[in-house]
Amino acid sequence: MPVIANLIIGIDGATTIDGSSGPLSSPADRKRFHQLRKRSHAIMIGGATARAEPYELTPLPLIVVTRGGIVPGRAAENPLAVIAALSIEAAIKRYSAQFDSLLIEAGSNFLLQALRAELVDELYLTRVSKVGGAPYFITDPLSLNFKLHTESGTSDELFSHYARLPSMQIEGK
Repeated sequence: MPVIANLIIGIDGATTIDGSSGPLSSPADRKRFHQLRKRSHAIMIGGATARAEPYELTPLPLIVVTRGGIVPGRAAENPLAVIAALSIEAAIKRYSAQFDSLLIEAGSNFLLQALRAELVDELYLTRVSKVGGAPYFITDPLSLNFKLHTESGTSDELFSHYARLPSMQIEGK
């Protein structure tokens, strides 16, 4: 089942402005964001994203990966929210088997861990010309076994879609 990730970053690699990704976004980015949600069956975020972003309403089941015993932030108001008190890797494996398509909307630390564990099939990355604040995503997806599938936009807003390359299998293992 495909695991899709979506992230917006500023020109400096920042993923937030004043603690939220919203100020980095544009109408075109929001349109793409909602298109990705339409092709997904569940959304996965981390506890930090649940605390920082408005997740009280989602059109899909919301899986919050957190060590705490409760759903944090405004996501706690979401009737579709469930807690996954698992590691990021275990949560992705469990819920990608449960749902036909899983969309990761988490922050840079969560996403980088999922990418390094080779659990993401597609990455949608929006780069904007705004300068933001921490945390930062300065990793080149090509260095994480991805290929650039499509790219469009302008110097102010570039939309990139990456696809994971097949893992190299060592013969006899």
